[in-house]
Amino acid sequence: MAKIEYDGRELTVGTQTVVLRHKIGQVLEEDGIILVVLSPSQTEGRDQRNLLAFDEQGNKLWESEIPEHSERHMFGEIYKENGDIIGWSWNSNEYKIDLETGALENIGYGGK
Repeated sequence: MAKIEYDGRELTVGTQTVVLRHKIGQVLEEDGIILVVLSPSQTEGRDQRNLLAFDEQGNKLWESEIPEHSERHMFGEIYKENGDIIGWSWNSNEYKIDLETGALENIGYGGK
């Protein structure tokens, strides 16, 4: 497991630091993949591709698909559930996230 730190827009994995396009809202590591949820400010506009994955050397692997094509549809949080990584979108749906590709499977209304 690599040492992971983040502050503002900077993600540090081991000794590699990457500056991202928006503030980091959440980081979660699973099976050697580091998932990052970006939290753009209201003035920066909505960046719907706000879930990124990195390897343990700090190399970007992918950016997720967009949950749905609307301004509100971006990820608010991610979490582990029954061995899966689930993302909750501002459209109130939850999505199972494929760790290898970032592909999404809509698993329905998640409330909140």
